[in-house]
Amino acid sequence: FYIVSGCESSLHLTFEKATVAVDSIFKSLRDITSARMHMKQFNSVHVLGSNTCQATYKPLLKQVVEEIFNSDRPDPVDIEHISAGLTDLLKTGFSMFMKVSRPHPKDHPLLILYMVGGVTVSEVRMVRDLISAHKPGIQVIMLSSTLLTPLNIPELLFATDHLQPDIGI
Repeated sequence: FYIVSGCESSLHLTFEKATVAVDSIFKSLRDITSARMHMKQFNSVHVLGSNTCQATYKPLLKQVVEEIFNSDRPDPVDIEHISAGLTDLLKTGFSMFMKVSRPHPKDHPLLILYMVGGVTVSEVRMVRDLISAHKPGIQVIMLSSTLLTPLNIPELLFATDHLQPDIGI
């Protein structure tokens, strides 16, 4: 409660403080959304509903993993392969003149996912379940900057100044 409103208890909460807190929450949510606006495919976690079904939430991590293992699209739109060595650079250069397909993440026996900002235990389980459903033989290493809990997610989202991070200096 203190993280979002700045008040020790609801007794000290005024209408003005509540309005400022709600405006701050929505500003943070808009900033998070704008960080993904340049993406063509992963720009929303909201799946529109229709007359017969309601709108749903589809986590970004689930979208990424499903896209990696989607066999309908050979080249993912928002997932890029970055060449690492000299031979890869030569292949990339010759691909302008010849029909050379880029490597696809699902073609490798090892998938490394790194979540900047943290990952929850339920997200790790979701990735494990998705991988076992799509391609059971693949090995997945999931790394993260922190293991998130339900208590520290609101603090990281709404109370941390992401433009002026505390880097310990």
